[in-house]
Amino acid sequence: MKRLLYLILLIVISCSSTSQLPRPEIQSEIPASILNSNGIAAINPNYKNSYFRLLPYLFFNESSTFNEIQGDFYNVKFNANSNLNIMPGFRSEYGNYQNSLIVLIAMSETSTLPIKDIPISVESSKNGAFKQGKLIGNNQINKSQQRVLFVKKLELENRFDVLNKINDDVITVKIGEQVYTFLNPEIKLD
Repeated sequence: MKRLLYLILLIVISCSSTSQLPRPEIQSEIPASILNSNGIAAINPNYKNSYFRLLPYLFFNESSTFNEIQGDFYNVKFNANSNLNIMPGFRSEYGNYQNSLIVLIAMSETSTLPIKDIPISVESSKNGAFKQGKLIGNNQINKSQQRVLFVKKLELENRFDVLNKINDDVITVKIGEQVYTFLNPEIKLD
Protein backbone atom coordinates (compact mmCIF):
# COMPACT_ATOMS: atom_id res chain seq x y z
CA MET A 1 0.00 0.00 0.00
CA LYS A 2 2.86 2.33 0.83
CA ARG A 3 4.41 1.62 -2.57
CA LEU A 4 1.15 2.40 -4.33
CA LEU A 5 0.79 5.74 -2.53
CA TYR A 6 4.40 6.62 -3.33
CA LEU A 7 3.85 5.76 -7.02
CA ILE A 8 0.68 7.86 -7.19
CA LEU A 9 2.44 10.78 -5.52
CA LEU A 10 5.35 10.51 -7.95
CA ILE A 11 2.99 10.49 -10.94
CA VAL A 12 1.04 13.51 -9.67
CA ILE A 13 4.24 15.48 -9.04
CA SER A 14 5.75 14.66 -12.44
CA CYS A 15 2.50 15.42 -14.28
CA SER A 16 1.96 18.70 -12.50
CA SER A 17 5.53 19.89 -13.07
CA THR A 18 5.33 19.16 -16.83
CA SER A 19 1.94 20.80 -17.21
CA GLN A 20 3.20 23.99 -15.56
CA LEU A 21 5.98 24.48 -18.08
CA PRO A 22 5.27 27.48 -20.27
CA ARG A 23 4.49 26.24 -23.76
CA PRO A 24 6.76 28.03 -26.24
CA GLU A 25 5.40 29.96 -29.16
CA ILE A 26 5.40 27.90 -32.33
CA GLN A 27 5.37 29.62 -35.70
CA SER A 28 2.51 28.76 -38.03
CA GLU A 29 3.21 26.18 -40.68
CA ILE A 30 4.33 27.74 -43.92
CA PRO A 31 1.96 26.74 -46.75
CA ALA A 32 3.42 24.23 -49.21
CA SER A 33 3.02 26.66 -52.13
CA ILE A 34 5.24 29.24 -50.37
CA LEU A 35 7.79 26.60 -49.32
CA ASN A 36 7.89 25.22 -52.87
CA SER A 37 8.34 28.68 -54.41
CA ASN A 38 11.39 29.08 -52.14
CA GLY A 39 12.86 25.72 -53.21
CA ILE A 40 11.81 23.92 -50.01
CA ALA A 41 9.83 20.69 -49.66
CA ALA A 42 7.96 19.56 -46.53
CA ILE A 43 7.27 15.93 -45.68
CA ASN A 44 3.56 16.84 -45.56
CA PRO A 45 1.47 20.05 -45.45
CA ASN A 46 0.85 19.59 -41.70
CA TYR A 47 4.50 19.03 -40.82
CA LYS A 48 4.09 20.49 -37.32
CA ASN A 49 1.13 18.34 -36.26
CA SER A 50 3.24 15.96 -34.12
CA TYR A 51 5.18 18.56 -32.10
CA PHE A 52 6.95 17.84 -29.59
CA ARG A 53 7.20 14.13 -30.24
CA LEU A 54 8.37 14.58 -33.83
CA LEU A 55 9.87 17.59 -35.62
CA PRO A 56 10.53 16.74 -39.27
CA TYR A 57 13.13 18.82 -41.07
CA LEU A 58 12.38 20.44 -44.45
CA PHE A 59 14.37 19.63 -47.60
CA PHE A 60 16.16 22.57 -49.25
CA ASN A 61 16.15 21.70 -52.94
CA GLU A 62 19.07 23.92 -53.88
CA SER A 63 20.51 21.51 -56.48
CA SER A 64 17.15 20.36 -57.91
CA THR A 65 17.63 16.87 -56.51
CA PHE A 66 14.14 16.46 -54.98
CA ASN A 67 11.95 13.84 -56.69
CA GLU A 68 8.96 13.20 -54.43
CA ILE A 69 7.78 12.19 -50.95
CA GLN A 70 7.79 8.42 -50.37
CA GLY A 71 6.07 7.71 -47.06
CA ASP A 72 8.21 9.36 -44.34
CA PHE A 73 11.14 9.89 -46.71
CA TYR A 74 12.31 12.54 -49.13
CA ASN A 75 13.17 10.72 -52.36
CA VAL A 76 16.15 12.53 -53.91
CA LYS A 77 18.36 12.12 -56.96
CA PHE A 78 21.68 10.45 -56.26
CA ASN A 79 24.34 10.79 -58.93
CA ALA A 80 23.22 10.71 -62.55
CA ASN A 81 20.98 7.64 -62.70
CA SER A 82 19.90 6.75 -59.18
CA ASN A 83 18.02 8.04 -56.16
CA LEU A 84 17.79 7.57 -52.40
CA ASN A 85 15.33 8.04 -49.56
CA ILE A 86 16.30 10.28 -46.64
CA MET A 87 14.28 10.83 -43.44
CA PRO A 88 15.64 13.62 -41.18
CA GLY A 89 14.21 15.10 -38.00
CA PHE A 90 13.94 15.14 -34.24
CA ARG A 91 12.29 12.17 -32.49
CA SER A 92 11.44 12.12 -28.80
CA GLU A 93 11.57 8.33 -29.11
CA TYR A 94 12.99 6.16 -31.90
CA GLY A 95 13.64 2.60 -30.80
CA ASN A 96 16.18 2.85 -27.98
CA TYR A 97 17.03 6.45 -28.88
CA GLN A 98 15.35 9.27 -27.00
CA ASN A 99 15.42 13.01 -27.66
CA SER A 100 17.60 12.66 -30.71
CA LEU A 101 18.07 14.05 -34.16
CA ILE A 102 17.69 11.10 -36.53
CA VAL A 103 18.68 10.72 -40.18
CA LEU A 104 17.70 7.45 -41.84
CA ILE A 105 19.05 6.85 -45.36
CA ALA A 106 17.79 4.02 -47.56
CA MET A 107 17.80 2.83 -51.13
CA SER A 108 14.39 3.15 -52.75
CA GLU A 109 12.71 0.68 -55.11
CA THR A 110 14.18 2.54 -58.08
CA SER A 111 17.71 3.01 -56.72
CA THR A 112 20.36 1.72 -59.09
CA LEU A 113 23.50 2.38 -57.04
CA PRO A 114 24.19 0.58 -53.76
CA ILE A 115 25.08 2.82 -50.81
CA LYS A 116 26.81 0.27 -48.57
CA ASP A 117 30.32 1.18 -49.74
CA ILE A 118 29.85 4.94 -50.18
CA PRO A 119 31.16 7.26 -47.44
CA ILE A 120 28.35 9.08 -45.62
CA SER A 121 28.56 11.91 -43.10
CA VAL A 122 25.80 13.79 -41.31
CA GLU A 123 26.22 17.03 -39.39
CA SER A 124 24.00 19.52 -37.61
CA SER A 125 25.17 23.13 -37.90
CA LYS A 126 24.10 23.76 -34.31
CA ASN A 127 24.56 20.36 -32.62
CA GLY A 128 27.60 18.83 -34.34
CA ALA A 129 28.38 15.54 -36.07
CA PHE A 130 26.03 12.56 -35.94
CA LYS A 131 27.20 9.03 -35.15
CA GLN A 132 26.09 5.95 -37.00
CA GLY A 133 23.41 4.20 -34.94
CA LYS A 134 21.97 0.73 -34.64
CA LEU A 135 19.05 0.13 -37.00
CA ILE A 136 15.63 -0.73 -35.65
CA GLY A 137 12.72 -2.45 -37.36
CA ASN A 138 12.58 -5.20 -39.94
CA ASN A 139 16.06 -6.68 -40.52
CA GLN A 140 15.15 -7.91 -44.01
CA ILE A 141 14.03 -4.42 -45.14
CA ASN A 142 17.06 -2.81 -43.48
CA LYS A 143 19.33 -5.20 -45.39
CA SER A 144 17.58 -5.05 -48.77
CA GLN A 145 17.38 -1.24 -48.70
CA GLN A 146 20.91 -0.97 -47.24
CA ARG A 147 19.53 1.38 -44.59
CA VAL A 148 21.95 3.49 -42.59
CA LEU A 149 20.94 5.33 -39.41
CA PHE A 150 22.66 8.41 -38.01
CA VAL A 151 21.86 9.78 -34.55
CA LYS A 152 22.69 12.91 -32.56
CA LYS A 153 21.45 12.84 -28.94
CA LEU A 154 20.18 16.18 -27.62
CA GLU A 155 20.37 17.08 -23.94
CA LEU A 156 16.98 18.65 -23.19
CA GLU A 157 15.97 20.44 -20.01
CA ASN A 158 12.30 19.69 -20.75
CA ARG A 159 10.26 18.52 -23.72
CA PHE A 160 9.89 22.06 -25.09
CA ASP A 161 13.65 22.73 -25.02
CA VAL A 162 13.97 20.99 -28.38
CA LEU A 163 12.91 24.25 -30.06
CA ASN A 164 15.99 25.96 -28.62
CA LYS A 165 18.20 23.09 -29.83
CA ILE A 166 16.91 23.18 -33.42
CA ASN A 167 16.40 26.92 -33.82
CA ASP A 168 18.44 28.05 -36.87
CA ASP A 169 19.75 24.49 -37.32
CA VAL A 170 20.66 22.97 -40.68
CA ILE A 171 21.39 19.27 -41.17
CA THR A 172 23.84 18.48 -43.95
CA VAL A 173 23.96 14.94 -45.33
CA LYS A 174 26.94 14.13 -47.55
CA ILE A 175 26.79 10.86 -49.47
CA GLY A 176 29.87 10.41 -51.61
CA GLU A 177 30.19 13.80 -53.33
CA GLN A 178 26.45 14.57 -53.21
CA VAL A 179 25.27 17.03 -50.52
CA TYR A 180 21.69 17.31 -49.22
CA THR A 181 20.53 20.15 -46.98
CA PHE A 182 17.67 19.98 -44.47
CA LEU A 183 16.22 23.00 -42.66
CA ASN A 184 14.64 23.00 -39.21
CA PRO A 185 10.82 23.23 -39.21
CA GLU A 186 10.87 26.58 -37.36
CA ILE A 187 12.55 28.44 -40.25
CA LYS A 188 11.48 31.97 -41.06
CA LEU A 189 11.18 33.05 -44.67
CA ASP A 190 11.77 36.72 -45.47
